Amino acid sequence: MRRRKATTMQVNARLETELVHRLETRARENRASLSEEIKTRLINSFEPEPGAADFLGSWVSQLRDTLEADVPKEKIEEVWDCLREIDAEFAKFYGFLENKLSTYVRYPRVRELLRGKTKAARQE
Repeated sequence: MRRRKATTMQVNARLETELVHRLETRARENRASLSEEIKTRLINSFEPEPGAADFLGSWVSQLRDTLEADVPKEKIEEVWDCLREIDAEFAKFYGFLENKLSTYVRYPRVRELLRGKTKAARQE
């Protein structure tokens, strides 16, 4: 009879004491085990890092949600007009960044800050 392939694997690693204490503290704060905390952090490290456009888009999205939740319904049209203007200004700002940094985008770290770090770049 064939054995199933293991879906998990035990790994041993040596870490500095201070790092382990920091991980344990964060695990307690997150109500997780040390193992779960380490696993979550490792998985998250493989996700692409956001660039300037992602950051700006996320901020505008949070602003939109906050305004729509907090502003009285009778003023919602004003909110939408304001948000359209903010979206347009952020788009112009990102265009400005791309234009201003165009000669420096060939440098990987500058490109990552501007456009985000891709999964392929993380695997290198």
